[in-house]
Amino acid sequence: MLKLFDRIRAASRIAGAVLVTGETGTGKELVARSIHALSERASGKFVAVDCGAMPEELAESELFGYRRGAFTSAVSDKSGLFEEANGGTLFLDEIGNTSKRFQVKLLRALQERQIRRLGDVIPRKVDIRVIAATNSDLASMVRRGDFREDLYYRLNVFPIHVPPLRRRIADLPLLVEHLAGGRKPFSPDAIAKLQTYAFPGNVRELENIVEASIYCSAGDVVEADDVTLPCDGRVEEKCDIRIDNFWESIARPFSDRQITRNHMETVIRQGLAETNGSYRRLMAHFKIPESDYKRFMDFLRRHRCNVDYRQYRKT
Repeated sequence: MLKLFDRIRAASRIAGAVLVTGETGTGKELVARSIHALSERASGKFVAVDCGAMPEELAESELFGYRRGAFTSAVSDKSGLFEEANGGTLFLDEIGNTSKRFQVKLLRALQERQIRRLGDVIPRKVDIRVIAATNSDLASMVRRGDFREDLYYRLNVFPIHVPPLRRRIADLPLLVEHLAGGRKPFSPDAIAKLQTYAFPGNVRELENIVEASIYCSAGDVVEADDVTLPCDGRVEEKCDIRIDNFWESIARPFSDRQITRNHMETVIRQGLAETNGSYRRLMAHFKIPESDYKRFMDFLRRHRCNVDYRQYRKT
């Protein structure tokens, strides 16, 4: 996290676009707001856009605005979010959920530093800082043809990756104290119980569990019995996917978005636990030929699932 804070400070000093990656609930928007607050644009607006929740047919009019008469309900001129963020920061959340048509428009706006309202012929200059965020692997989407390569490189000027909570579980006591807000302390046993959970929903999920635990606690201190953890996220639970062949049972469904990165990492962790932390033995466990070792390790590194084997070595 200290390295992440250094990256945030560095990003605040540059003028180029920032791409924030990380799983759902890790705090990507919080990172974006911190960059804005530390930058020279702090006095300007921070405008957040959830690209995943915006219907494709409304995306252009919402971001670029429109001129009166551009479509049936356009009874007056309206500025878009690009113009609203002028002088400040435009945060594009879930950028991976945009259409190819929209990506072309966005690329042109970023390259030319100007936008054109729907139905208008006059370009308008905009001075904005763009921060994009995604929980998808954009590099893989580019290779599959699902995301424009030129836009990817335009956005990925300064990449920042936000680690999942399970990889910084030692931070959990401080996070719990912050989220509890002084209402009730959590006992050591309660904290220990929380630390057994993998948190697929990350800090957002932790916040929900902390809230529920406080309301379930009848005493002045939240005890372990007051903490209810979702069963499907426990580290010790077995995955329900049978690994006949890693490339077919895990890699292909992951590429096709049938399973999540959390699910794939859980499979890797369970495999390492069964093979005493040996990736070589794990390959045999997953029916991967020895000749695929480099391909296998490169795949895990590329998708940030190369789990530290040392924690599974038995002494």
